[in-house]
Amino acid sequence: MVNVSDICAMGGRPIAVVDALWSRGMAPGQQVLEGLAAASQRYGVPIVGGHSNNQAVGGQLAVAILGRAKTLLTSFNARPGDTLVMAIDLRGAYQEPNPYWDASTRAPAERLRADLELLPALAESGLCDAAKDISMAGAVGTALMLLECSQVGGVIDVQAIPRPPGVPLLRWLQSFPSYGYVFSVRPAQAAAVARYFESQGIACAAVGEVTATPQLHLRDGETSALLWDLAAQPFIGARAVVPREPAHV
Repeated sequence: MVNVSDICAMGGRPIAVVDALWSRGMAPGQQVLEGLAAASQRYGVPIVGGHSNNQAVGGQLAVAILGRAKTLLTSFNARPGDTLVMAIDLRGAYQEPNPYWDASTRAPAERLRADLELLPALAESGLCDAAKDISMAGAVGTALMLLECSQVGGVIDVQAIPRPPGVPLLRWLQSFPSYGYVFSVRPAQAAAVARYFESQGIACAAVGEVTATPQLHLRDGETSALLWDLAAQPFIGARAVVPREPAHV
């Protein structure tokens, strides 16, 4: 699921997967292989090869995935003035007691595939060119990664982030949804992007805006606070943030 989301977040369609599985004995390895096979069938992405070792001292799994894109969504195209939009599938439940919001295990395979197809179709529509899939960093942390890669900053209204009813805000900000994406969208296209996902039953909302100053501020009602200053401290260090020189006339 994670690897498929990575491809879709870049505007691509997944083609095939290879994996390397290390396990301590046959039984735990067999369980993982069965899970991989089930996911391959549900998402329609074949596992075409790999390697295994059931004599390892511990369990390890590495997966590589191949995809193809006609039009890219990247982490480097967010611009000052853009609207930050988040799309999250709330039709799920936590894998308690973990922070994993599972909207995939019980969903029909046809719906899973159709929901993932929204991403490359969105890229090809021209409505958006900057995106990132929400990962273990959570919704806000993933947005921060996107902003850092684009050498910009932003303001996020935490109450605007799509959230399941009854889930406390702090827990949700620390959660990893199985289907969740952050987009940086030109303001004129933000409503169209939201409708794009809402038409498929996926919650989608504008949650903030992109700024030129490389800082991320969080807003909650009338309260605002600085979460991260990228100029002072990189987050993932994917791209150095350097002060922009003033224009000389």
